[in-house]
Amino acid sequence: MSLIHNQAMTEENLAAKRANGSTSQGPVTPAGKANSAAANLRHGLYSRKRNEVLSALGEDPEEYADLMNSLEHNWVERLEGELVQRIGHTLWRMKRAENTQEKLALNRIQAVREAQQSAAGPRLVRAHENLDCYDDLGAALDRRSTGPTSDEIQTFVEHFRDDPSEEMQEFLSLLKPLKTLPKGPERKAACREARVRLRQMEESYRSVCIRFAEQVEEMQSPESLAALAAPQNDMALLAQKVEDSTLRQLWRLSNMLFRIGKGARKQRDVKNEDRTDYVYENTGGDDKMSS
Repeated sequence: MSLIHNQAMTEENLAAKRANGSTSQGPVTPAGKANSAAANLRHGLYSRKRNEVLSALGEDPEEYADLMNSLEHNWVERLEGELVQRIGHTLWRMKRAENTQEKLALNRIQAVREAQQSAAGPRLVRAHENLDCYDDLGAALDRRSTGPTSDEIQTFVEHFRDDPSEEMQEFLSLLKPLKTLPKGPERKAACREARVRLRQMEESYRSVCIRFAEQVEEMQSPESLAALAAPQNDMALLAQKVEDSTLRQLWRLSNMLFRIGKGARKQRDVKNEDRTDYVYENTGGDDKMSS
């Protein structure tokens, strides 16, 4: 995008500019030359008037000059300092991306847990209530002298009235005559048949409850939670990409810093090749350096 305002062109303006351009010798005044030089300015990478470009881009020319001066005096030390700052900034970005991923994973785990509890909680409560009804009626049928009372039978019937299974509806039909049957062999036979059927139904239902409880427990296992913690949505995948990108940048910066430091040490070693290994400090005495 040009850094100066472009005039809106019409067909009449365009024709007039073409006619004038054939006789024009270009800008004459300094202001006109400067305006013409900046007409197609898009960036300052190849500009000769660097300070003007930096100012136009909102940057500080003095800061740029300080950077160039420090590099001219000791480019190794300045470059190492810049790399250390960039490494620190990269590590901080990695930490930020990691915290973002952990927060997103925690939100996913909490959401799934709430959904599982809202779905499995009522079913578990209902299962315990059903088992309690089985146990109560079973204890009543075990009373061989009297068997279950009419109220006990009615409580069981009311609890399982909405059960659509054919087995339960047949069992409820079997219980209803026990309300009015008097004591005697016929009532004992009906109680015995109901007791056998109830135990079969209770055993089958208890197995279903156990499998359901195992499934709920498996959903809360560390393996399932680890699967939920893996990046899934776009935000989590973006945070993962940011962390991977900053990790590669950290490797490049660290490698560059190591190479610069190694090169600086090698340069110092080359400068010190002609120096003797013996260093003698003159303390003002008459002692001599031993050979």
